[in-house]
Amino acid sequence: MNIKTRLLMATAAGIATVSGAQAADLPSKKAAPVEYVRVCSTMGAGFFYIPGTDTCIRVGGRAAYEFQYGTPFARNDATTGSRTTGRIYMDARTATEYGLVRAYVRVDVRRRIGQIYSGSQQRTGIAFTGTSVDYAGQAQTTVDLNRAFVQFGGITAGRTQSFYDFYSGDLEYVGTTAGSALVNNLLAYTATFGSGFSATLSMEDSVERRSGFSGPFGPGVAAVGGVVPAIAGNTASYAYTGEGMPDVVANLRYDSGWGSVQLSGALHQDRVGAYYAGPGLPAIGLNNGNSPDAKYGWAANLGAKINLPMLSPGDALYLQGTYTKGAPSYILSNPFGTGKPGNWNFGGAGALIPDAYLVPTSVDGAGVINGYNLSQPTVWGLTAAMLHYWTPTIRQAFLASYIKSDTPTAATISGGFAGGPTYTNRARDLTYWTLGTNVTWSPIKDLDIGAEVNYIHANVNGGLSQSFIATDPTGLSVRNDSIWNTRLKIQRDF
Repeated sequence: MNIKTRLLMATAAGIATVSGAQAADLPSKKAAPVEYVRVCSTMGAGFFYIPGTDTCIRVGGRAAYEFQYGTPFARNDATTGSRTTGRIYMDARTATEYGLVRAYVRVDVRRRIGQIYSGSQQRTGIAFTGTSVDYAGQAQTTVDLNRAFVQFGGITAGRTQSFYDFYSGDLEYVGTTAGSALVNNLLAYTATFGSGFSATLSMEDSVERRSGFSGPFGPGVAAVGGVVPAIAGNTASYAYTGEGMPDVVANLRYDSGWGSVQLSGALHQDRVGAYYAGPGLPAIGLNNGNSPDAKYGWAANLGAKINLPMLSPGDALYLQGTYTKGAPSYILSNPFGTGKPGNWNFGGAGALIPDAYLVPTSVDGAGVINGYNLSQPTVWGLTAAMLHYWTPTIRQAFLASYIKSDTPTAATISGGFAGGPTYTNRARDLTYWTLGTNVTWSPIKDLDIGAEVNYIHANVNGGLSQSFIATDPTGLSVRNDSIWNTRLKIQRDF
């Protein structure tokens, strides 16, 4: 190899070396790291980290179909009905140096047809009634913001189950037993004392707890021939006014391996608005001076859950007793909702028993009612429910409940005070009891297929009353009523 050849080879090698070094010094574009979804096992099954955050979230829902048959009382009554439910929920939790911060949102959308028409959903403002010829009075779509709350420390703020509630029809498909099952806007603080003891003080919106007033005629109305006139087109009435104060709810609770016990109480304001004069009545208009002073209703509940693993894993017995005065929604807000709206009944657009009756204070010589006081009814009830697993996939619930109401004596007087008002309550001195059972088969996890049957009997003392069972024809006067209903349910949670 001559000198010239060697020189060319050395030069090429040098160029290659320099080029390699320069290439190594050039910046390279690397792929961005992939954000994989990570399981968040510390928060429980189903939780995962939201990519890029330290917040864990669980997303789930429900799809359910229900079909019901119930006793009809007239040709126009719905004998059958159905309900389809779609549910979506999100549960977000973050562990912080100040403790766990949680946000929970759950939305239920339902379509109800026929006998599973629940006017109580209209009353709480989440139902939209069908308006076509075929659907009017027979169908509803409900959009329910069922949960939306934040928890931090001992604070719960938002919309969730009332802290008054204990057994809320948990084992039932239809929900016929005595008890409170109300979702509400609230602000609460829960203190945990250890050894299973806790206590909660809650400020809860009162509007959805209102059951209205009975006694429609206002002051200045004269009795004619001993009877208060029912003037055509009359819209005169006393009704609830704007919220004066929220309900105050408190509970004391104990949880252990054998079960739970809870004592809860509530204070509810019965506040009447100004009297509204109607056509043909004295034009007293919006006169606050004619309104009775507000009174306060109250409720107390004692409930116990007893686990029965000695019978079968998962078995439990619920026992509950409730007493209310001037606050019947704390015992009657578990409505099963059969039939049509517009009546004061189980499942109707009104409420079965009013918060208070307007009782005349005095009547002058001309038979003119000068004003009213509020007289509050009492309602008490007992409930028992038991769940038993025959096999790991087949379970049965047994249900029983008894309710008794007592109307104030002054509100039941007929012909007193020169005739007095015509009370619109449908169930004076009501006695109500129900028995039911359901069997549920879960062939795979979170899939339920089952059926329930209920027998309900109610009667009124103190004379005939308009029917209080929602499937009765409007205006039917009865002393007692009985009804059977059955419901099939297919439900998948995820």
